[in-house]
Amino acid sequence: MEENDVSLPRATLTKMVKELLPQDMRCAAECMDMLMDCCTEFIQLLSSEANELAMAEQKSTITPEYVTRALQQLGFEEWADDVKHSHEQFKAEAKQAPKLANRKTKAELEGMTEDEQIEMQRRLFAAARARSLNVDALAEANVQAAYGAMQQEQHLQGDPAAAAGGQYLQQEALHDDDEQ
Repeated sequence: MEENDVSLPRATLTKMVKELLPQDMRCAAECMDMLMDCCTEFIQLLSSEANELAMAEQKSTITPEYVTRALQQLGFEEWADDVKHSHEQFKAEAKQAPKLANRKTKAELEGMTEDEQIEMQRRLFAAARARSLNVDALAEANVQAAYGAMQQEQHLQGDPAAAAGGQYLQQEALHDDDEQ
């Protein structure tokens, strides 16, 4: 067989042969090459026969029915039933496979409505924006909160002068924010 001819995937065929052979037996490389050539020739012969059957009925698509009829005409009647069974099994599996259009998002699975999802997204974007824009403002807010806590603690300890000083520092921090 020439290099530019179509062939089957070598790894797939090798795997199939290994699964079918006894464990203590292996297939020589030359044997594997010959088997690949035979399989490719068989598929070309079968597809050519199925194509002729389709064209005889003025159809442009080779359906599984044409393939099973081609098997019968080529003398492989015993395989036709296996092909029909495999095709039925494929159709059944295809029906059960999840369709892309029918997939649900995690939010839908958790019972969130579209409005709830939009609101959640809006909040997440707002939080991300606030984090990225207000890193400095967050630090200032933490300082102001610390001053407020210190003032409260000193007031509770009975030191009105220190409490007044804490109040002064907090007012200065607020005044600095207003100027910016």
